[in-house]
Parts: sequence; C-alpha cells; structure tokens
Amino acid sequence: MIRGTWSLTDPLVPVNIPATMLKVGEDKGISRDDLLKNTGINPDVLDDPSARLTYQQMLFLGENLIRHYPDDSAGLDLGAAININQFGMLGYAVLSCADLRSALELGMKYHTLVDPAFTFEVIDMGEKSAVRLTSHIPFDHIYRMICDVFVAAFSTLARFLTGRYEAQPVEVHMNHPEPNYSERYREFFDCPILFDQPRTEFLIDNEVLEFKLVMADRATAAMAESQCEEILTRMGPKEGIIAKVRRILLSNPGHFPPVDDVASQLATSTRTLSRSLQDVGTSYQRILDEVRKEMAIEYLRSSNLPIEEIAALVGYSDPSNFRKAFRRWTQNAPSYYREGK
Repeated sequence: MIRGTWSLTDPLVPVNIPATMLKVGEDKGISRDDLLKNTGINPDVLDDPSARLTYQQMLFLGENLIRHYPDDSAGLDLGAAININQFGMLGYAVLSCADLRSALELGMKYHTLVDPAFTFEVIDMGEKSAVRLTSHIPFDHIYRMICDVFVAAFSTLARFLTGRYEAQPVEVHMNHPEPNYSERYREFFDCPILFDQPRTEFLIDNEVLEFKLVMADRATAAMAESQCEEILTRMGPKEGIIAKVRRILLSNPGHFPPVDDVASQLATSTRTLSRSLQDVGTSYQRILDEVRKEMAIEYLRSSNLPIEEIAALVGYSDPSNFRKAFRRWTQNAPSYYREGK
C-alpha cells in the first residue's frame, strides 16, 4: 500500500467494528455462518483485538447483514450498538476530550484509524453547526446503512460522552428517500428528520458543542492523541495525491471526470498532477482502472445486476469493452466473480 492511500483490499478496518456487526446480526437470529458467507473473514481473527480486515470484507459482511436482517433498519441498530471502546486508542482520546466540539475535531483528524471510507466535517453556521457526512463508497445498496450508522452512533455517543440527554441535533437531514422504518429515527432524535436532502448531516446548536465531557482529562487526552498520531504514521501519512484523486473518482461513480477536471478540482494543472502521480509510481489512468476494478468486483459479487448495467456503472457504455478491460485488470472474466469464487 502506498502511504496516504487506501483501497478496498487494504487491511485497515479494526476488527471491533465487524465483530459488532456480527453481534447485531446474531441478536436478530442470523447465524454466524450466513453472516460470514463469502466474506473471506477467518472467524478466529475476530478474537484478535489487534487484527484489521479489508474494507471489501466489511462490505461483504454488511451485504450479508442487510440480506438476512428481518427489516431494513440494520444501520440504526448497528449505530446504537457501537460504543466508544470499539474505536481503540481513538476512543480513549475522544473520551478524554474537554468538550463535544473538541471530540468531533479529534474524530475528523483521526477517523481513518476506524473507517477510511468516509469523512465528516463540522461547518459553522452562526448559532448552529452542520456535521456533514461524505461517504467514499459508491455502492447505493450499502450507502444508506452507512448513513444510518453515522446518525445513530452520533446520537448514542454524544449522550454517553456528555451525560446529557439534550446533547442532540436540532434537525437531521438524510440524503436518501424516506424508508419504511422512518419512525425508528424518533428513537434517536427528538427533532425534525428530513429525507431526500442534498446531503446527510445534522444541525446542532453551537452551545451544545461546548458541553463538557464527563471523563475529560487533559493529560490523558494528550497521551491518547499522541498514540493516535503514532498509529496513523505507521499506517501512512496524511492524505497524499493518490488518495485525493481516488476521493474525487469515488464521488462520481459511473461518470468519472477526465484528468483535466480532476486537476482543476485539486487546484493544479494537468501537467503538475501527472508529474506528481508519476513521482509516486502511478498515473491517473492506473488509479481510474483500480477504482473501476474494485467497483466492478463488488457489484458482481453482491448484486444480480446484468453485466451491461455493471459496465455502465463503472463508466463503460460498451459491455464488450468492459469485458476486455476486466480481463486485463483481473486476468479473469466477470463471470468468475459472479460465481462467488
């Protein structure tokens, strides 16, 4: 792995999160065998707190959870089941922060220690702030679950960290249509919940962000943050040029921008971008091919979409060109992955 980048096949996900997904599913009567089927996860690894899984393995596990769950609210249940200890050293650092705002800022800084596939930001809007989620997983069938996990986990953790019920948003925005379980959101939020919004975010009073944390401790927070920095350094540096290009591509699935547009979004010239990528041993086309390959394999393994539709979803109008490219990427035909191998 090139430092500062990630792909679906990099072992970056702490085992605590997949283990919680298993527990949530088993609590609903789903067998462990059904949840782990075709994920490539060795059950023994789940008992090793230092182990990390690939994001692809976690996606397959998420697919199985959604497929076998008795209703569509798996994301909310998963978000409610997450506790701060499951975030490892980042959890200890957050737990020891002075207030909710500093906890969010720390989470933004070190979120890749827990989940590299999404980012969130806090946007000051005067009396309120928006806490906004951006997911870099381009698969619609699991995106809603990620959004549900995000909002439910925030609700659960904010109350726990501050010890105050009123540590809650004043409005929640979800950028997917209203689901058949929308009433479940009321269990987490005592505020308006709007669906079909431009983005997933929640609005929160700035005074709530100043709420002190129950276990605030300056010395412990400094020590834990130092440990987070060391872990992040071992995993890779702050976001590099490859990660930036991947993020832009993953935010435009099926309609990948040309290299000129990507350079413009990065506030640089096409020539400078190409040179920067060459310096780290890659190119725009190579990154684009990797993103397309990862997306195609995920769609083949987790959906029944016809090849023609998958081709279009990864930016190919001609299925025959997609088949040729796929064989070049993997040395196999698409049917190899469709058969679950």
